[in-house]
Amino acid sequence: MKQRGKMFNQLYLIIEENKLKKRFKGNVVTAVLEVLNKETDVQRLELIYQTLWRFNDAIKFWDELIGYTSGDEEWEEYEKDLYSRYTDILLNNLQKLYLRTGRFDFMQEYSKAYWKQVQESMQLWKKLPEGKSVVKNEVSFQKIFEDFFNETIKTFPDFLVKRLQEFHNLYRASRYQVFDNYKYIMPDPAYCHDNRWNDDGVAYLYLSYDNENKECQGIKQAKKTCFEELRGKEGEQLSVCKFKAIHKRVKILDLSYDGIDYEEQLQELGTSEENYKDRILQTVQENSKLYNRMKAYAQNGNKEAFNKELDRLQKQAGLDREIHDKVQLQLSKILIGNICDSIFYAVDKEDDPNLEAYIPFRAFSRYLISQGFGGVAYRSTRMALIGLQGKCITLFNPEDAIYIDGEMEVYEYHKDGCNLITRYGNKP
Repeated sequence: MKQRGKMFNQLYLIIEENKLKKRFKGNVVTAVLEVLNKETDVQRLELIYQTLWRFNDAIKFWDELIGYTSGDEEWEEYEKDLYSRYTDILLNNLQKLYLRTGRFDFMQEYSKAYWKQVQESMQLWKKLPEGKSVVKNEVSFQKIFEDFFNETIKTFPDFLVKRLQEFHNLYRASRYQVFDNYKYIMPDPAYCHDNRWNDDGVAYLYLSYDNENKECQGIKQAKKTCFEELRGKEGEQLSVCKFKAIHKRVKILDLSYDGIDYEEQLQELGTSEENYKDRILQTVQENSKLYNRMKAYAQNGNKEAFNKELDRLQKQAGLDREIHDKVQLQLSKILIGNICDSIFYAVDKEDDPNLEAYIPFRAFSRYLISQGFGGVAYRSTRMALIGLQGKCITLFNPEDAIYIDGEMEVYEYHKDGCNLITRYGNKP
C-alpha cells in the first residue's frame, strides 16, 4: 500500500530517514539507519519506507499535540520519555518487517551497529577533552550517560538494577590501625581523596562483596579484594571489617558482569530468530485451514492480508513480547560487557598523576544520584591485575550500610596470602 498515493521512489525513503535522524540523535537511530542503508531489495525498501513514514508521522502528531518548545525543561523530559519508548516500537516494527520478508538477521545486524556507535562514544571516556574542568567535561559525558540510561537501564531494568539487600558478605578495609574503634572504619570526608567515584572531600562508602562467599588464598575472597583495592604492601598490617546493609531497598546499578562471550550472544540472536520462524511455520502447517488461507494469500499476491495473518499469529503465540525480551536481554549483556571492558581498568597515580581517568566516573556517580540510584557495583580492577576475580560496591550515602560489631580483624598482607593477626570481639 503506497502512502499518500505516491509511487515508491527511494528518494522518499531517504527523506524519511533524514526526518528520523534529525528528530532522534541517539545511538539507537544511528545504528538502525546503518542497517537499513545496507538493504538492496526493492520490495523490502518500500516496506521500510512505509514503516518509517508511519513512525515519523506519529512522532510529528505527538510533538504538535504536546506543544512543548525545544530547549524547555518540559521538552527535555518529554524527549527522554519519547526516545526510549518510541525507538523501542520502531525496533520491534522493523524486526517484524524483516521476519515477514524472509530475513531473520535484523537484530543481529542492529546489535553490531549499535555497539559500533557505543564504542565511538566511549572513546571520550578514555580520551578526555582538552582542559580539566569537570563541569566542561560533564557536558560531554552527559550524552553517554543519557543514552546508556535510556537504552539500557530503562529498557531492561531487571538485568541491571538491583537492591542493596541482594549484595552479601560486604567488607571494608583500612590500612590504619583501627583496632576496636569501629567508627574509624567508616569514611571521613577529610581523608576522602584520589578515589574513583567521589570528588575529593566527599565521602562514599567503598566496600567489596561476594554473594558466593568464596575462599581465596586462605581467606574470604571479599577480604582479599579489599586488600588489593587498598594496594596492600608486603608485610603491611591491614584492618578489615564485615558490614551489613541498613537501607536495604536502595537502588544499585550492577555493572559487575564479566565473562560475557559477545560472539556467542550475537550468534544466539540469529539462532533465536530462526527458531521463531520455525515455530510460526509449524503453527501454520498444523492447521490445514490456516495453511490453505495463507497459501491463497501468497498465490494471489495479497500481501496485506498475509501480513495481518502473520502479525496475528505472532501475537497469539506471544512471539512479539518474547522476541523483544530476548533481544533486549542479549543486547544489554553485549553492551554492559563492552562498556565494563572499556572503562573499568586499573588507574595509578604514577601513570596518571592528576587522576584524570576518574573524572568521568565522578560525573557518572552524580548522574546516577540524580536518577535515584544509591550506589554502583563493579568488578575489582586490582584483583583483575593479579588474575583473580573480585567485586566491589560503592554506596553514595555512607549511612546505607554499617560495620558489624565483633567482625573487626587485622591481617598481615602478603602477595600470595594474608595471615590473621588479631580478631576483636564485640564492643562492651
